[in-house]
Amino acid sequence: MTICVSEELANIKDELTSRGYHVVNESNNTPCDAIICNLKNGGLLNINTISSVKREGTLIIDCGSKSIEEIEYILNNRTYSSIF
Repeated sequence: MTICVSEELANIKDELTSRGYHVVNESNNTPCDAIICNLKNGGLLNINTISSVKREGTLIIDCGSKSIEEIEYILNNRTYSSIF
């Protein structure tokens, strides 16, 4: 799974990388399975890979106030959960 993480979310990128995920930044032109950004700050506007993502099935995660455990749960299960 290739995950694109906005540059301002370096802590999330580092944590996912340490957990074994393949993480790229928004300036990389790599097709992505998931995008993690802060939608309230216009996160998708800053991602150059948006044109190269898979058109169907790309998961967009608004990091908002989510913990790394919540983000990882969403990545692994492709669903938001109310357990957090």
